[in-house]
Amino acid sequence: MPDVFSWLAPLYDRIFTAPDRRALSWLDVREGQLILDVGGGTGRVSKVLLKDGVKAVVVDLSPGMLIQARKKGLLVCCARVEALPFASEVVDAVIVVDAFHHFKDHATASKELIRVLKRGGRLFLEEPDITNLVVKLIALGEKLLCMRSRFYDLAALTSFFSAQGGNLIWFQRKKGFMRLIISRP
Repeated sequence: MPDVFSWLAPLYDRIFTAPDRRALSWLDVREGQLILDVGGGTGRVSKVLLKDGVKAVVVDLSPGMLIQARKKGLLVCCARVEALPFASEVVDAVIVVDAFHHFKDHATASKELIRVLKRGGRLFLEEPDITNLVVKLIALGEKLLCMRSRFYDLAALTSFFSAQGGNLIWFQRKKGFMRLIISRP
């Protein structure tokens, strides 16, 4: 698949804004903790959390996106979510915002996302709500652009993570998105 995101990278932050800071507060991260922003692109989400003294690493496959994140002073890592180059139980929180549907192997991705979380750590997942008509049209558009995106409903998303021992502790539908907090017991 061509790297559409490297082409979009210089414009990305003008098109998409960071998620609501209140939704991210459910992560319960504190100063000095480490988070991974997986599929984090330009780091638009990580940048919001850095104001709280959190250490963040943006993980993405797109070199163009990571260049933009590095320009913001963020740490970056070019890697596939299905093979994260981090030890098990090393991060306090993981963020995946509007990216899960782009991952190649969702079962393996969810396994890796839970694996790197410390016990008691939390994963914030924000995904387009496929039950929303506008999102259905976006999904069709991404299919026509050969982006291999696969959108899931709430039951499917939670099943990926519960199969890895993750527990859904918070859920919200808002403006065409689903937001989930999943904990690692």
